Amino acid sequence: MLRPLAIALALVLAAAACGDGDDLRADAGSDIAIQVGESPTFDACGSGGDIENYRWEIVEAPDIMEGDAGKVIREVEANCSFTLEAAMEAQEVGTWVVELTVSDADGNTSVDTVEVDVTE
Repeated sequence: MLRPLAIALALVLAAAACGDGDDLRADAGSDIAIQVGESPTFDACGSGGDIENYRWEIVEAPDIMEGDAGKVIREVEANCSFTLEAAMEAQEVGTWVVELTVSDADGNTSVDTVEVDVTE
């Protein structure tokens, strides 16, 4: 009689170990305010779960920089925060919306956004 119970318990534990991505949570941090010529720091360290990859992509850009939309800023496996290199510092006034996508080894994803407001 214990045998079916032990098998059922083993199946439940195995399913829990595999996970379904429910604990995966993207947190792109607080909105960012910088001035022209500065480099923003992106911080996803508040994200949770078994994260394998962090992907940052511009999803909205000011009209003057509309070509920025769709650009991947960074995709890394390990670092939850980074500052843009000097070559990518903000050169135009406006607001960008940057999307963070975190993913786990099973292909589950979670998404959050952060706004970068650039002023003079």
